[in-house]
Amino acid sequence: MFMEWESFWPTLRRFFSDFWEKAAASAALAMALRQHASLLACFSLLVVLDCLTRWIALAYAYCRERGQAVSLMGAVLAIPAARRAGRIDSRTMKERGLSKLLLYAVCVLVACLADGMMAAIGAPGWLLRLIVSYMAVTETLSIVENLSDAGVKSLAELAAKLKGRG
Repeated sequence: MFMEWESFWPTLRRFFSDFWEKAAASAALAMALRQHASLLACFSLLVVLDCLTRWIALAYAYCRERGQAVSLMGAVLAIPAARRAGRIDSRTMKERGLSKLLLYAVCVLVACLADGMMAAIGAPGWLLRLIVSYMAVTETLSIVENLSDAGVKSLAELAAKLKGRG
């Protein structure tokens, strides 16, 4: 036990050496990445909600095929049964979700680079706003369509308006 404490103190001293420089660098990095971390968190949440609402829609369809009248909450509660029946494949959904997040990150990175190039020649940057807006609308539309497929009829009208058909 005494030996562990002897090795602990030098480690603690190394950790706190140059503390203010490390704290300042960490704060600067956090401030620089704040917007990008926020975007990633928001897109991650949208992808998770898209996946969840897709599961709800698949569970709803599973219940309807079995002749059961089901509400939205009933569809949520039927997710485990739909998974057991093979209607929901978590691995496929996870791979699609991670692929989508990777794709979004690459698109945002490319748009940032392009906007940086435009700024370098004195032109206003607009690509990042367009890309982020498009991806957010696409995910939102997917969520609305999933809920519409899960029996929320009022969202069918919203989905049509988002698609420009309403």
